[in-house]
Amino acid sequence: MTFQRDLVWQQLDLLYSASVARQFARYALALKFSLIPKDVVHQAKRCVLDALGCAIGAYEAPGRPICEDTVQEIGGPKEATIFCSGTRTSVMNAALVNSFLVRFLDYSDLGGGGHNSDAISSILAIAERGKNNGRDFLTSTVISYELGERFRDSIGGSLEHKGWTSDIRAGLNQPPALGKLMGMSEEQIANAIGICMSHALPLGILDTDKEENVMAKNIRFGWAAHDAILACMLARRGFTGPMRIVESNAGIRKVILQDDMDLERLTDFSGWRIMDVRFKGLCANGTSHAPIYATMAIVKEQDLQPADIASVHIKTTPREARHTTTGAKKYPRTAENADHSTFYGNALAIKERAFGPDSIHPEKFTDPVVLDLIERITVEADASLSKYQGVSEITTKDGRFFQKRIDVPHGLDTDPLTDKELEDKFSDMASKHMGNAQIRKIFDACWNLEKVADVGALVKLMVFPRKRVTAGVKRGKK
Repeated sequence: MTFQRDLVWQQLDLLYSASVARQFARYALALKFSLIPKDVVHQAKRCVLDALGCAIGAYEAPGRPICEDTVQEIGGPKEATIFCSGTRTSVMNAALVNSFLVRFLDYSDLGGGGHNSDAISSILAIAERGKNNGRDFLTSTVISYELGERFRDSIGGSLEHKGWTSDIRAGLNQPPALGKLMGMSEEQIANAIGICMSHALPLGILDTDKEENVMAKNIRFGWAAHDAILACMLARRGFTGPMRIVESNAGIRKVILQDDMDLERLTDFSGWRIMDVRFKGLCANGTSHAPIYATMAIVKEQDLQPADIASVHIKTTPREARHTTTGAKKYPRTAENADHSTFYGNALAIKERAFGPDSIHPEKFTDPVVLDLIERITVEADASLSKYQGVSEITTKDGRFFQKRIDVPHGLDTDPLTDKELEDKFSDMASKHMGNAQIRKIFDACWNLEKVADVGALVKLMVFPRKRVTAGVKRGKK
């Protein structure tokens, strides 16, 4: 009987050792900074810089003071910093609020399995608490992007058709990235994956076609990352989770993905997926960029004004037409819907010849000029268009017709933003809240992260001068 028992236990150990969770944990623990190519390190720095800029740009978001007031009510150890205000709170609270800030503008990156810049907030919070150096922080950032993108690679189609968001990957890619910083073992990290992924599963209603987007959309990854920190803390003390959370007959592959998951692709650790990350030049849903850029190009080239426009016809991908044109998004009343509206985005592009952080201010949602332009816009789903392609056709009141097609919007696909453009994007958002000297210090810290002895120094630079914080808080509560 003892022999049979031992054999069963050995078989269980072998089964768990081969699990996806254990393989992800081994990948994380094996990756050393010295093994990461220079171009990959540089790309990770670009991800960090862009995420921090997006967080600063979101300081005036209506949800920010709500999040900050809530975590202050919750309380807890003062071990990490909330961006912009400098409020000290627990790592879990800081990760949640900072993730909200990174995500709010929809200016965040594309890659790592979704908008993986959301992951940087939790990694930075843990690194700040642990006084980790820049190399450790960058390594964990790379881990998060690499594992997150492998999750995306492994699924046969879009998760939104199955009722989920791609942010369920947080349960897979955050525990390895966080656990490495926390000095956890392979078994502990694998247990943390099981704990987190079996509980933190953001539903597709947080970013669906026919529902109005709400504030909760902006913490769909942050909430799971917040839970990933808790899962790591539990697992480090010996708490167990289902290690076969992915491949079990009751796991993610079967229940969430309905068998539409390639485990070989999921555990193919060759290459560097982070190199495919792209950064947005517009504060809008990624598939909205082409038609908005096309519309802006026409009005600028022809010097058209709103009063000149008779009609605008947008041809876009089926996904864009389905995802950003329903009633709640045609006439947005919140930022979460304005940045996901083909109608509003193109109307603003005509009036302001831009679509940036200031384009989603509430007073613009009721602007009569914008509303009149929305009524002149029609949208067509064109099955011949794919990925980020789009066409804008504008007819003027005096009978002129202009057409512009964009196949690769600037910033995406084969036309990525340069380092200088990322700095300009950051400065455009940060200059309202901090001086140029502080901005340059953040640039220097990001571009030289491998030399930073304690990433807490970078976090301190993300805090606004006190007088600006006070003014911002008053505006937020007004």
